Parts: sequence; C-alpha cells; structure tokens
Amino acid sequence: MKQFNTAITCLVLIFIVAIYLTGCSPRQETIIITATPSPNEEPTDESSDSGDTGAQATVPFVIVETRPTPTQLFGAPLPPTDIPSPINLARQFVFARDLASGEDIFVMNGNRSGETNLTNTPGDDDRPVWSPNKSQIAFTSNRTGNFDIWVMNSDGSNPRNITNNPATDVRSSWSPDGSQIAFHSNRDGNFEVYVMNGDGSNVRRLTNDSANDFVPSWSPDGSQIAFHSNRDGNYEIYTMSTTGQNVRRITNNPSNDFAPEWSPDGSRFAFHSNRDGNYEIYTMNSDGNNSQRITNSFGDDFSPVWSPDGTMITFHSVRDGNREIYVVDAFGGNLQRVTYNPADDTSPNWR
Repeated sequence: MKQFNTAITCLVLIFIVAIYLTGCSPRQETIIITATPSPNEEPTDESSDSGDTGAQATVPFVIVETRPTPTQLFGAPLPPTDIPSPINLARQFVFARDLASGEDIFVMNGNRSGETNLTNTPGDDDRPVWSPNKSQIAFTSNRTGNFDIWVMNSDGSNPRNITNNPATDVRSSWSPDGSQIAFHSNRDGNFEVYVMNGDGSNVRRLTNDSANDFVPSWSPDGSQIAFHSNRDGNYEIYTMSTTGQNVRRITNNPSNDFAPEWSPDGSRFAFHSNRDGNYEIYTMNSDGNNSQRITNSFGDDFSPVWSPDGTMITFHSVRDGNREIYVVDAFGGNLQRVTYNPADDTSPNWR
C-alpha cells in the first residue's frame, strides 16, 4: 500500500508540473490567410511578383503565419490585445478599407476620430495619395470597369477619371509642385512608368524595358523618380530622371525590394522587402547604403509612407490577423496601431 501511495503521489506531482509548464510556455497559433490580389496588391511570396501585377494579379496567394499566443499560469489566456490604445497623432490619415461592396477611401483624424467614407461607390477605390497642397486626393479605381487613376477633392467631391484608358493605370505619385502625376500602366504591353499632367493630359512614357517597372515615387526636389523593377531578375529599386534618363540601380539584394518612398528631405528611402524572410519595412540612404530594418514581426508589413516631418513611417500589416494600419518611428520603435476594424485597412497616407 505504501508503494501504491508513493506512485500516486509521483503521478500527481508529474501532472502538476506538466500543467505548470504548459501555462508558462508560449503556445503556437497558426493563421492561414487566403486572398486574391488586385492589380494593386503587395506580393506575399516570390511567385506573385511586384505588387501591381498583370497576368499574376489573378493568382490567389496564401500567407501562413505562425506566432506565439500569450498564456498565463495553467494556460489561461491573457486579456485581448486588440483593444485600441490611446493615440494622438497630429495629422489626418487617408486610407483604403475593404468593405463587402468593395474598397472605399476613408479619412480619419490622428486620434481615430472623424472617420469618414469619401467614396462609397461600387467597385474598388484604393491607393489614395494627397496632393502636395492637400486640396486633392489621387487614387486608383475600377468603378468604370478597369483600373484608372482618379482625382477628387479632399472632401470626396468632384471625382474624375483622369486616365480613362482600357489598360490598367495604377499607383499615382504627385510631383512636388502638384502639376504632374507619375503612375504605372500596361497600356503598351508590359508595365512601365508614365507621367501626365495633373488633369490627365500630356501622357509620356518614361521607361521602356521588356521587364516590368512599378510604383513610381517622385523625389522631393522634383528631379528624380524612384521605382521597383525586375529588369535584372529579382525586384530591385531604381531611380531615373523625370525624363526617363540616367536609370540607376539602388539596391542589389538576392531577395525582393519593393515600393520605394522618398523621405521628405530626399536623403533616404523607405521600402518593404523579404530580405530577412517575411516582408518588413526598411530604410536606406538614397544611394542604397546604410540599410536599416525598421519593423520585426511574424506578420508581413507593406507600403511604407513617411510622415511630412520625416519622424515617423506609416504602413499596413497583417501582424494581428487582418490588415491594419500602424505607425512607427523613422528609426524603429514606438510602434502604434492606428486602425481596429474587422475589415482590411490598407494604403495609408498622411495629410
């Protein structure tokens, strides 16, 4: 009987230790997200190429994300982490939200107040960009069938299609003086970078390569346009003059670098890359040197945009399940989640 009691005692102790270890160690949660990218979508692996793909735009992709789930002693879950924390950013955001009827353009104050749907139309409206004087917003829409560049007043009034072309025209970038818009299009076959006047007139093709050139970004001094391209195999970041001359390769990495965004003073780029595995936000000098990783997440981070004073970067991420908008200091740190919505919020831009 004594031996039996000893054995029972040992089993109880083993059971208690097992429960303790289960509660103290992080459990793993696997999230599988499937989607079909639009012509404005970011890549999630090397098979979906650039962010604004042509033939590959209809290929579904899968994100498989495994991350630790917080637990307390004996496995009890911690309180929910998706409760909005206080935030008070000085400027408005414009962004796209994927609703049941399609994507719409929203604005929101820096403290999350004043959220307003500016477009509220059937179809997809996304990739909003403020004009330099903040009086207009350029965006991409397929409300008339195919994707075109549209411009509206900052309150959503007077929307007009300024490209009106049967091809795909997306990803607008204003010149610093607001007189011109750069974009990419497959109107001549593959995707190339084009420039037009702010009213859609005088369209000029800047790049001419058998590969694809995407996501133009105008330099603050108006002298250069950055873009990403697979003209050398994988996707790298390039710059050129505003006439399409003097093309220079800025990055040289075996992974893919996408969506360059000039800092307000023109000294650095922000971009997203999978050079360390998943997609994260990076910055580098405008000549490609001094690359720094800004985010570090189990999820993917996309489409960085500098704040007007250059101190912060906003982006969207799937790090918390669906796509939400975040801000982070320009040198990393002080990460703040901006949106909390069951729908996907993407493509943020500062006012």
